[in-house]
Amino acid sequence: MENIVIIVVSMIAGMAAYYISVVMGKGGVFGSAIVVLVSGLLFRYLEAENLIAVSGLAVVATTASYSGMVAQKNVANLKEMAMVGLITGLLFIASVNAYNGVGGKLGVMAALSCYAWIGIKKLTSGTAKPEEPRY
Repeated sequence: MENIVIIVVSMIAGMAAYYISVVMGKGGVFGSAIVVLVSGLLFRYLEAENLIAVSGLAVVATTASYSGMVAQKNVANLKEMAMVGLITGLLFIASVNAYNGVGGKLGVMAALSCYAWIGIKKLTSGTAKPEEPRY
């Protein structure tokens, strides 16, 4: 159940940051900042009041908000951003105990999620062609 909550929070936070950034036209940094601020305040309060059983959701939302900073040419719409959020959530679950305290972990997970989605789109659309070897 905890993993499902992490994935749902990741998808919603990523989509929210993308919406503010692309649909509202406010830019990636502003979109991410708003999501981080709201999720930090909201989840901190919910944890303090024991209203949620899952801890660390603000960190999940922060990671997904970094994914939401992606350019529209790479992630075309909110449906695609939901998939990037799903990938971000899965990466977060897989790496929750790895490299704790190492700077850049959240941004790397966000970047890997975006790159993975771009790769999936290329593979499924048939546009991924191997490059000619350069000798």
